[in-house]
Amino acid sequence: MLNNSSKFVRYHELNRNALNVEYHIHTNQTDGNASIENVLRNAHGKCLSAVAFTEHVRRESGWFKNFVETVRKEGKDYPDIKVYVGCEAKVLDKNGHLDISEEILNLSDVVLGSVHRFPDNGGGYIDFNTLDAKSFAEIECELALALLEKAPINVLAHPGGMYQRKHGTYPENLFRKLFKASLKRGIAMEINSSYLTDFGLFLDLCQEFNPYVSIGSDAHTLDEIGYCRDLLYKRESFR
Repeated sequence: MLNNSSKFVRYHELNRNALNVEYHIHTNQTDGNASIENVLRNAHGKCLSAVAFTEHVRRESGWFKNFVETVRKEGKDYPDIKVYVGCEAKVLDKNGHLDISEEILNLSDVVLGSVHRFPDNGGGYIDFNTLDAKSFAEIECELALALLEKAPINVLAHPGGMYQRKHGTYPENLFRKLFKASLKRGIAMEINSSYLTDFGLFLDLCQEFNPYVSIGSDAHTLDEIGYCRDLLYKRESFR
C-alpha cells in the first residue's frame, strides 16, 4: 500500500503540483462507465500527474488480480502519469473490519476505506429512513472512526458522505472527531468533490488540523476525472 507520509501530503504542503492528481476513480469494471484505457487517455489530456484506480471491492472480488495486471500494463503507455491501482472497501462493523481479502490488500497500492451502509449487527443493514438526522450522523461517525483507528487503509473516503447526501452539511463537531483521529495513524482525509456539501467548512478544518489529504473526485465518468483538482485550483489559496 502507499506510504502516506511519502505519497500524500499534509494540507499545509498542498500546492498546484500536489493538487494535480486524481486518487478516486471507478471504471466499467464496477460502477463507472469508462474503460481503463479511456480513463488514462482522459487523464493524459487533462495533464494529471498521477491517478489511482480505486474500484469497489468485496472479499470475493476474484477479478481484482487481473484488473491490477491490466492497469499496470496499460499504464506503461502513459509514462508521464504515475499510475496507482487499489480499491475502495466498505466497513463491515464498528470494529473497523473491511469487506476485503488479504490478496486484494496485498495487491493494492492504495486502499480507500468507506462507509456506505450501516450494519445492524444481525447480518443486515439499518434502513436509513428509520434514522433521525442526529442518529444518522453519529452512526456514520462511529463507523468512520473505526476505520481511522483500526482498518488497514490509506484514505478515509468521502468523510460524512452518506449523511451529506441525505441531510446536507455534516455536523462540525463530528468532523472534528474524524480529523483528530486521522492524525493518530496518518490516515489521509479525502477531499471529495462528489460528496462535500460545504467545501469551505471542510477546508477550514483541514487548515486547522493539517491532516494528510487525498484529492478525489470519486469519478465514475470521464467528465468527472480531475474535477476536484479543478475546484481547488479556483480557490484563492491555490492560484
